[in-house]
Amino acid sequence: AQARGIQDGDTVRLWNSRGQILAGAVISEGIKPGVICIHEGAWPDLDLTADGICKNGAVNVLTKDLPSSRLGNGCAGNTALAWLEKYNGPELTLTAFEPPASS
Repeated sequence: AQARGIQDGDTVRLWNSRGQILAGAVISEGIKPGVICIHEGAWPDLDLTADGICKNGAVNVLTKDLPSSRLGNGCAGNTALAWLEKYNGPELTLTAFEPPASS
C-alpha cells in the first residue's frame, strides 16, 4: 500500500481479467506486503458507464465461479490474482440498495 501511495480510508480499484471493483482501504500490519484481503458479502452494483466496475466491492466479480461440489453447489473458498491502485476516477453513486424503478 505504501509503495502505491495508498492510505487508510482511500478508495482503491482492484482488477483482473474477470472484472474490477472499488473498495475502501484498511491498512493492517496483519496482512503481508503484496497481499490483499477482502471479505465477501457485498451486493453487486455494476456501473455500466464506467466499464462495468462494481461500485460496492463485490469480490466475487474477481473470483472464479466454482461451486464446492455438484451435490452441495455451495460457495467454495477462492483466491484470485488482482492488481491494485488508488482510485482517482469519478465519484460513483452506490445504487445497490435502491428499490427497482418498477416498485
